[in-house]
Amino acid sequence: MDVPDAAMGLRAAAVDLHNCGTRPYRLNGYPALRILDKDRQPFDVRPVNGTREVKDPGPKPLTVAPGASARIVIVWRNLVTESTTVAVNGSYLEVRPAPGRPVVVLPSNGPLDLGNTGRLETTAWTAVRR
Repeated sequence: MDVPDAAMGLRAAAVDLHNCGTRPYRLNGYPALRILDKDRQPFDVRPVNGTREVKDPGPKPLTVAPGASARIVIVWRNLVTESTTVAVNGSYLEVRPAPGRPVVVLPSNGPLDLGNTGRLETTAWTAVRR
């Protein structure tokens, strides 16, 4: 996971999946995501497939060859609208790349500070061109 880029309350971070195996890794569309606290407990966050904030290639089948990578971009706003609702400030991002695939827990490289919007947007997987 890259360091989040923050501008005017909008945050975005790229998350790369690298196929370090010997067989192709198949993806199709959007990952399943959860924001976890410092004790790895999930926050009540609604992941949203798709975003208008950054370019989203949309869902489509993608095969990641051994040694190749794929990427999503997660997007959120640090917005607090309810003073009585606890703001999300996650320490980890849980990613299930595709149904049936194992979950990977990544330490955040910066704050996952969603305020209390409870909303995390993601792009679909796309190939990384190197």
